[in-house]
Amino acid sequence: MTNNGKNLSDKRIKVLFTFGGMPHYLKALLRNIQRKGIDIVVALPDKGKGRSIGAGVYIPDEEYDFKVFYLKECTGWYGKPFLKGLKNLIVQERPDILVFIWPYILQIVFDPFLYKTLRKLDVSILLREIPFQVPPKGEIAGYFRRNPYMTESGTYLKHPGILFIIRQYMLSFVRQTYYARVTGVLHYAEGNENIPVSYGVPPDRIWPTFNSPDTTALLEAYEILKETENITKNGRKIIHIGRLVPWKKTDLLIRAVSVLIKDIPDISLVIVGDGPQRKELENLAKELGVAANVQFAGAVYKPLELGKYLMEADVYVLAGMGGLSINEAMAFGKPVICSVCDGTEKDLVLDSINGYFFRPDDVYDLADKIRQLILHPERIKKMGEASQKIIREKININTVSDRFVEAFRKVTAIKNSMEEK
Repeated sequence: MTNNGKNLSDKRIKVLFTFGGMPHYLKALLRNIQRKGIDIVVALPDKGKGRSIGAGVYIPDEEYDFKVFYLKECTGWYGKPFLKGLKNLIVQERPDILVFIWPYILQIVFDPFLYKTLRKLDVSILLREIPFQVPPKGEIAGYFRRNPYMTESGTYLKHPGILFIIRQYMLSFVRQTYYARVTGVLHYAEGNENIPVSYGVPPDRIWPTFNSPDTTALLEAYEILKETENITKNGRKIIHIGRLVPWKKTDLLIRAVSVLIKDIPDISLVIVGDGPQRKELENLAKELGVAANVQFAGAVYKPLELGKYLMEADVYVLAGMGGLSINEAMAFGKPVICSVCDGTEKDLVLDSINGYFFRPDDVYDLADKIRQLILHPERIKKMGEASQKIIREKININTVSDRFVEAFRKVTAIKNSMEEK
């Protein structure tokens, strides 16, 4: 069979990604995928950062090793952003596969001309999904009763009102439409395959890819620092990495320090990151009397600089939402304490093996889990080794990019088999 005059078995696969921005870790992942034989094209908002990117996310100004096009991000009549000119870009680039993220996936529902073009050019559609807070079809009300919805302010909607439930039911109809139009789903994590399955996606078209920062650079930094830096530890230092925004729940971690300081006076916390909540968190540390024990290091992104903070720390704690910072800490051999994050924590953290899970929003349980580690250096060492082993062997930039490539090849095989019929 042929496509644009080429034999499909010989043709390199071209994939067009849509993203709301290009954080530093994403560039490394896409570069790695391209090195494995996939032609990468990326569509970004014209300002470099769209509405789907959270406050304080670092978007470096860098050159790319793949094609990048900047399209105007507009707001559709349905209230969500879309990329204007995407249809023309598709006609120009003729990708084999188009990877959507939320909310740009809504364009194949509300822009019939775009969807018609994709079908005419025989472009396969994939959805890259973070299956967090997405209810299975038909379980809307029950799902949110069992799983309180976390808002961007970091609070849980424990008693969703009728308007919230109605909106979720309406969204489920929209989700039903775009799930029916995609070839498959790229999942951040395992264990949530029942969500797209409930909307009719065949199980063999759901590919958990995981997510990863540039672990090659992180592990190289680890080896360099291990040989060149004279690291001194007291076994009492915990570290947090992430934007200072409410749903990271850094305030909960500071409160946990104020609980622990009563019987562990030399405990210390270093907070790596910046954001709109920084001043509020600095004031909280003063109010709780732990300002001398809490260091605000600011935003750090370069592996060697970030690595110095991680090498000096003993335990990594993520009190709220996040994901990639767990990977970073594990690459430097840190045990991890976390709760409900974005779903990826369930693949990264094995309770009592390389870390602990604490009850959401429970400062005393969080403090207890920290205590169980910092008072037992042998656990820190053993769990830290287990963390780094997971990164080296299971979830790293190479294994994640391999999963993407495998998914793209399977999508191509599906297309080939359908054309042969």
